[in-house]
Amino acid sequence: MPVIDIHNHFFPRTWPDLAARYGTPDWPWIKHTEAGKADIMLGDRFFRSIYSACWDPEVRLNEMDRDGVDMQVLSATPVLFAYERPVEHALDCAMLFNDAALELCARGKGRLKSLCQVPLQDIDASCKELSRCMRAGHLGVQIGNHVGEKNLDDPGIVTFLHHCANEGAAVLVHPWDMLAPQRMPKYMMPWTVGMPAETQLGIVAMILGGAFDKLPSKLRICFAHGGGSFAFLLGRLENAWHHHPVAHGLCALPPSHYLNRFYVDSAVFDERALQFLIATMGAERVLLGSDYPFPLGEHRVGTLIRSSSLASQTKDRVLGGNAATYLALESEKIPMSATAKATPSAPIVPQGEQLTYSSYLKVPELLKLQQPQSSPQHHDELLFIIVHQTYELWFRELLHDLDAVVANLHGAATNPGSHDEVYEAARLLRRCTEITRVLVEQFTILETMLPTHFLAFRGKLEPASGFQSEQFRELEFLCGLKDEKMLRYHRPTPEAHAQLERRLREPSLHDVFFDALRARGSLQVDVNASDRERFEARARAVLSLYRDERSHRDWIDVCERLTEFDELVVSWRLRHVQLVERVIGVRMGTGGSAGSSYLKLTLDKKFFPELWEARTLLTQ
Repeated sequence: MPVIDIHNHFFPRTWPDLAARYGTPDWPWIKHTEAGKADIMLGDRFFRSIYSACWDPEVRLNEMDRDGVDMQVLSATPVLFAYERPVEHALDCAMLFNDAALELCARGKGRLKSLCQVPLQDIDASCKELSRCMRAGHLGVQIGNHVGEKNLDDPGIVTFLHHCANEGAAVLVHPWDMLAPQRMPKYMMPWTVGMPAETQLGIVAMILGGAFDKLPSKLRICFAHGGGSFAFLLGRLENAWHHHPVAHGLCALPPSHYLNRFYVDSAVFDERALQFLIATMGAERVLLGSDYPFPLGEHRVGTLIRSSSLASQTKDRVLGGNAATYLALESEKIPMSATAKATPSAPIVPQGEQLTYSSYLKVPELLKLQQPQSSPQHHDELLFIIVHQTYELWFRELLHDLDAVVANLHGAATNPGSHDEVYEAARLLRRCTEITRVLVEQFTILETMLPTHFLAFRGKLEPASGFQSEQFRELEFLCGLKDEKMLRYHRPTPEAHAQLERRLREPSLHDVFFDALRARGSLQVDVNASDRERFEARARAVLSLYRDERSHRDWIDVCERLTEFDELVVSWRLRHVQLVERVIGVRMGTGGSAGSSYLKLTLDKKFFPELWEARTLLTQ
């Protein structure tokens, strides 16, 4: 069964200057920032960062192969709809991008198809452009869920949908121009709240407005983003229809009777939501949609469906079978991805020296690394070893990711106008916070061990102590909490001692973060300033970001992730104190350490105290 992604987007690598072409401002344009990366601008306002998958078919096909996707059906980004513009401008814009989509698909080796766009504010022009595009090779059309104050039950839009049915054009409804923007200026709420609400509004308008009763059943229409809030609020809609006559609208039947008249895509990003969506809509009404290649889309297309507990037959339908029906491709031979060609239906049997799961992860060697010291072996010592080995593995990943954060922030300092390094730093910092959250929760596993069970083998551990963890000390140094006196505890391990010395000399995450703020002009410090004055200047630099949120959302995201990471590390220290006291009270720790009394002294240590100080300044 082919895998078909029906909801993804493109931008051409270049297009004409639309503001100059039409003599009106704020049209989308593309600003290439570096090789393979660009920003979409609306006049002089930043809209979105994109990368070459938007315009380069080779990049797109390679990533489709990586994800096992056989076909993608491209559509333009709704910012190009131009429904509020003069119809002649919107039509010309639509034609430009419709032709650009076909040019991109022509280089897609038969694996890229497209949906066109139309100037939906003018129904005659829209019908004419749809017909032209269907003859040219488009499979259908993408439309917004409203045109100004007109919802999808508007008579003119219903006329256009009739035309789509007669032309055999698939229709994808994508939310745009979200409601109540003045109430959702922050936190990407137009995307996380507005989009689902707009999509539900589109479906409900078609049902209650009687559009589905007027339209032929041959119309193939799909609503993006899982149909928004519709499936999850259908019960509320149904209840209103049955108990309040005014809620009947113009439809002949209860709302649930129209579920077989439209499709929704799978872009819900949660297995429980996907299961519920399929249970509500039916397995034949949900299509794979990824919102690729944008950051809020599915980063590995199809992973949610493949990794779910859905029946294999349902997975096949959602991954591609339903899309073939929706797009009227049942009779067309769809080229397979390289992954599909290389993957037989039966499991691969490794031959000779080929890589296996076990050999890749070094599982036999890994399982030999737990060497309990108690004799006879105490049952809980294995747990104690595995939990602490797991800590060290996560510490290694944190060091790996935080090094990349440092590199990206250094890049942001070198190129203050670029957004990509800031986005990547925030993305990796979110991973670091989630890893640290796992580290905190691991104490819960250790707490299943009785104090008497730990004391049964504790004497065998000396002089070993968690205080000696080189990687944790390295994390402290990397983040900026450097104390040269701590090096003496690591002299017995020369390689670790040398690594920590290197970390002492290198710029820390704290250093490069404020270097980047200095490079972009947010931080200014007098060369003769005292340490306290420098600290206050750094805090005020952070404060300036928060006070101009609209201009600095990417940097605020980095600040929030750093603060959350700092908070979680303090939580880790606190849980460590609590665990030690729970198991050995206030006695001296293993290896002669001071135990919980020392650990309590670390609770006030923060990697980024200026971020916390900025919050105090906000309230003044």
